[in-house]
Amino acid sequence: MDPFTVTVLLAVHLVGSGGLMFFVWRLMPSAPGLGRWWLASGLFGTAYLLRLVSGLQSADPVGVAGEGLMLLAVLLFGDGVRQFVGRAALRGRLTASLWAAMFGTVAAAAWLGGAQARHVTLNGLIGSLYATMTWAIAVEIRRQPMPLRAPLRLLAALLGGLSALTLLRAESIATDGMEVAFHGSLAEVFYVYASLAAVVVALTLVWMLFLRLNGQLAELATRDALTGVLNRNGLDETVTRHFARRNAEPLTVLLLDIDHFKRINDSFGHATGDAVLKAVASALTSQLRAGDFVARVGGEEFMIGCAGAQHDVALALAQRLNQQVGQLQVQSAGGQNTVVCTASVGVSGCCRSLEEWQRGALQADHALYQVKAAGRNGVRPFVGPVTA
Repeated sequence: MDPFTVTVLLAVHLVGSGGLMFFVWRLMPSAPGLGRWWLASGLFGTAYLLRLVSGLQSADPVGVAGEGLMLLAVLLFGDGVRQFVGRAALRGRLTASLWAAMFGTVAAAAWLGGAQARHVTLNGLIGSLYATMTWAIAVEIRRQPMPLRAPLRLLAALLGGLSALTLLRAESIATDGMEVAFHGSLAEVFYVYASLAAVVVALTLVWMLFLRLNGQLAELATRDALTGVLNRNGLDETVTRHFARRNAEPLTVLLLDIDHFKRINDSFGHATGDAVLKAVASALTSQLRAGDFVARVGGEEFMIGCAGAQHDVALALAQRLNQQVGQLQVQSAGGQNTVVCTASVGVSGCCRSLEEWQRGALQADHALYQVKAAGRNGVRPFVGPVTA
């Protein structure tokens, strides 16, 4: 296949991939990285079209502008990868500075060494950027949720291949001259691989985005939207998974209720009440040990699973939770008042199975009722049978 045809296919694939990601981005404008990816793909495709317009080896302003777009596209793509894996995006000024430095290097190479030096420098820079992205993705894979690791490995492999071929192309041009840039077996392999990679990378990115969205939907189904702790569905799943494990540790149920929460809502408004709930949830989470978990199970009620279930350990955790809530100082919605609150905590007996956990929830509720009857702001373990 001649270089012109392959370059046309590569440009079409890149522009088409950018268009696909643009339409997905319109539906999901907050998707991490997607805004950079569709723009990068479109710019790269446009750069190849400009190269075709000016001639593959031309150094006229149109061709030079295309090379500038290539460098910008790779920078934007790498920035999109950073956003997707949870790293901060590069600031616009830094991106512009990096682009200007690289474009200036290519221009200087062209002025000093002609077309050959220009293409060697351009390919060397782009290949190095691909290598940097490949390394960054490889480092981040272990930090990502398990479902995302397979597409990230595929993306790293594709970018690693592009890096190797681009750097090999730079070395070949430096050694054998401009003829090998667009003719010969290496040029054909490079453009065919790049064309196929443009399609597969786009599909891989969409795959990654939908996996991330599925994870977010699952999170929404099991997390309380206001406080971020488990909701009832999430609590049920967590307890079921816990006791399904071989040699599962026993659990103790702690049931915590914010005292006089209705009074807080009535006195300061529901916005302040929401702020109190979030502050309490954060305080509870900060005290949990490995294996413990917390869920919001009512308006102002939180259920905590204490792993290990030694009676003194569970009581000590309940005391810490009571103290942490009592120390909170939450600014009211208008910022004019500081709201303080207390909590009552009931503690169940030891639960060694899912059935015992359900009884434990009743025991903790009974103990909580006794704390409230005694004046609130305290901790009480369950003692005796549950009465109706």
